[in-house]
Amino acid sequence: MKFWILVLAVAMVVAVGCAPDADRVDDVVVRGLDKPQAAGDDDEASRSAADAAPRACEPVAPEAWPEPDLSGPSVVSWDDDLFITVNDQKFFPMGFYRAPQDDEGMASFRAEGFNIGLNRPGCCSGDSLANQIDLLERAADAGLMMILDPWSSRNDVLTRPEEDLAAELEARNDQGALFGWYTFDEPGLDGTDKVLTGRMHEVLSTHDPDHPDMLVDAPMNDFALYVDDCAIFMVDPYPSDWAPLVYIKVVMEEAKAATGGTKPIIGVSQAFSWDRYHDIDDTEFHPDGLEMRNMTWQFIIHGASGLIPWNYTGDYTIHAQPEIWASYLETVAEINELTRVVLSPNVNANLAARTAMPTLFDYVVKQDAGSSWVFTASTNDRVSTVSLDLSPLGEPACVVDYTTGEVFTTDGDGRVTIPYGPLQVRIIQITG
Repeated sequence: MKFWILVLAVAMVVAVGCAPDADRVDDVVVRGLDKPQAAGDDDEASRSAADAAPRACEPVAPEAWPEPDLSGPSVVSWDDDLFITVNDQKFFPMGFYRAPQDDEGMASFRAEGFNIGLNRPGCCSGDSLANQIDLLERAADAGLMMILDPWSSRNDVLTRPEEDLAAELEARNDQGALFGWYTFDEPGLDGTDKVLTGRMHEVLSTHDPDHPDMLVDAPMNDFALYVDDCAIFMVDPYPSDWAPLVYIKVVMEEAKAATGGTKPIIGVSQAFSWDRYHDIDDTEFHPDGLEMRNMTWQFIIHGASGLIPWNYTGDYTIHAQPEIWASYLETVAEINELTRVVLSPNVNANLAARTAMPTLFDYVVKQDAGSSWVFTASTNDRVSTVSLDLSPLGEPACVVDYTTGEVFTTDGDGRVTIPYGPLQVRIIQITG
């Protein structure tokens, strides 16, 4: 069934590429974060005067979101909206697999805007338990949380005395930087025995209920098979030159259905395709900066409770691609700036979106401190326009793209028409 969903999604994107130009906008072209030039504004003096005049409608940054206190033991949970909490304070995990473990690397990682890392190996032979405790202490000093492998061998939960396993968890679970435990990587692909995944979850949830265990499962597998064997579910849709970006939505909807809306879902936004390594394609494939921004905001729009891509150290991931990496850091900075809004509950408001390809446009509505926010993503790879009915959000005094500063005006019916470039994300701020 999942295969045919993907085939349908690919066919839909192909159909968009063959569609007539009725949705093309000729007077404004917008791509990425570029600010469009208004059509017909050719008079230099007029432009100078307009630039000098004060603008009545400007983006307004929300109040900064506080960082968690990692000085004492942490309790990680989630609220009714599936927002993760650290000591009862909402927290949006944003980091990488294979995060730095040295002091300088962790400081740089934190300065880039990340707040969590996923690291291996586990413990507990030799000095490995002490090494993990030392890593957690240094991570707390750097302002980072960590997800760790609980044991070097997962079979430990089947073979070793449970009291020994419990003691090893207790030795680490009073560390403020401990976020939780990483258990299995794509068990659906490996065919991992359910006895093992179920027992791992049982031991961790029994002896360390303050720190969630999590596993990642790959698309094209049955998410329902392993979803009960973890506290937090992770998904990792892989980009490729044949999988459209709308695949993020397909995977998130399947994950939400599998969890029944009861568990947080963390998006593992992949930054490369495995095709080259599986001899499917001779060329290495990466989503570019625009595609990576689109994937990232799609995860948030569709309800991801955090973002932890794979991985930070690989020489083929986006960290090793300077232009893509610089663009991704801009997206990370934007999310950090808007964390208070990201962590606001969704508003049940139907904006009756009208666009030529409605299946390639998604949005979610938030409200914070007197502003309404509409996070939007077009997965259409062509220029398009979208009309939104803002009347459910009140009488707007200002409708502005938070990223580009473009101002939009509603018509007499409360609708606003907004141009979108290919794969463009827009963060629309509305004040009344």
